Amino acid sequence: MAEQKKLQPDLAFVKGVMEAGGDTVNKCYQCATCSVVCPLSTDESPFPRKEMLWAQWGLASKVAGDADVWLCHQCGDCTKYCPRGARPGDVLGAIRANAIKYYATPRALADMLGTSGGMWGAVVAAAVLWFIVAAIWAQITGEAFPFPEGSIEFHKYLSVIPIDAVMLPIVGLISFVCYKAITAFWADISEGANMPRSFNGTYPTPPLGILVSNYIVPAVKEIIAHERFKKCGQTAERTKGHQWVLIAFIILFIVTIIVMVYADILGGLLGMEGFHTPLALWNPVKIAANIGAFLLIAGIWMIKSMRDAKTEEGVLKSSQQDWNLIWLIFAVGVTGVGAEIFRLVGIKLIAYPVYTLHLACVLILFLSLPYTKFAHLIYRTTAYVHEKWAQDVRAGKAGFGLEKPVGTDEH
Repeated sequence: MAEQKKLQPDLAFVKGVMEAGGDTVNKCYQCATCSVVCPLSTDESPFPRKEMLWAQWGLASKVAGDADVWLCHQCGDCTKYCPRGARPGDVLGAIRANAIKYYATPRALADMLGTSGGMWGAVVAAAVLWFIVAAIWAQITGEAFPFPEGSIEFHKYLSVIPIDAVMLPIVGLISFVCYKAITAFWADISEGANMPRSFNGTYPTPPLGILVSNYIVPAVKEIIAHERFKKCGQTAERTKGHQWVLIAFIILFIVTIIVMVYADILGGLLGMEGFHTPLALWNPVKIAANIGAFLLIAGIWMIKSMRDAKTEEGVLKSSQQDWNLIWLIFAVGVTGVGAEIFRLVGIKLIAYPVYTLHLACVLILFLSLPYTKFAHLIYRTTAYVHEKWAQDVRAGKAGFGLEKPVGTDEH
């Protein structure tokens, strides 16, 4: 007689989903209306019906291994037409919030940054850190601190804060944490999709060149174009805001790299004359930075306005994580522009603290990448890549070291 396996519900997972905004999950009676009306659900892999069932049963590992959780864009259509008021879109949003914690290392950071007090407490702590670092550096270099006066230019203030020395280790740490999370996530969704294993027993990925050209680049193009966002019915108007914020991040990332090379390497390490910040307003890099700042502030405000309206209509339920990220991104944009404006009008006593607060917000935004809703950036991109990869494997277009055909049950 075959041995029967008993389901072991993860009650902590169920509690976490309910606390994160998925408290209506138990109203679902599996009518499948949500999967029928969802513009992104497919016949091959319909959602969110199966995720609602797994969430009810507390199958945390099953949900973690489901890429469809991340292919959902919480458009609100399923919630609008659900006859039981189970709000599947909100439940999947809550599942994603718990999945972020599931893969976070250490989880304590996800717990802390997931609360409003923890997030803003971290910003305050980061601001204090910048002042301490600047004070220590001022003692070493002899530069004035904290507020240069007289003929000292604004860039002298920047020189008393070794920004790269603080930020680069943070970026390195977060990159490592993201890599661990993505590899674990890839293994889980590969297992959930019954993907074939390599001969060494692991779930394979394409060779790096093919991975980038055939899967990552197309996924990034689709994400930038927001093709799936445009299919959303109840929240289709959020497309522009999301696109503006994403494009702003890309612009500001490129600007940051250019400025680091320009000022910190050429002007700092190599001591070349004239290579320092702030850049002139007519400098193309400065123009790009200001365009990025405008897109960031305007885009995030569009998202906020959309969430306010849809929450009032009952189409969408915004969690604390949603608002934390919205206001943190808004703070990054406003403090950056504010520091520039106060510097240009010569109000140094305000410009310097605002700039320090800007650095603190940027640091916490980087730090929050694998621990908050900002992690959608990495998990949704990975889900897009895996979706295309799995399709090619099933179609026989990709078979790099696979030990058995797709769909073969290894048990």
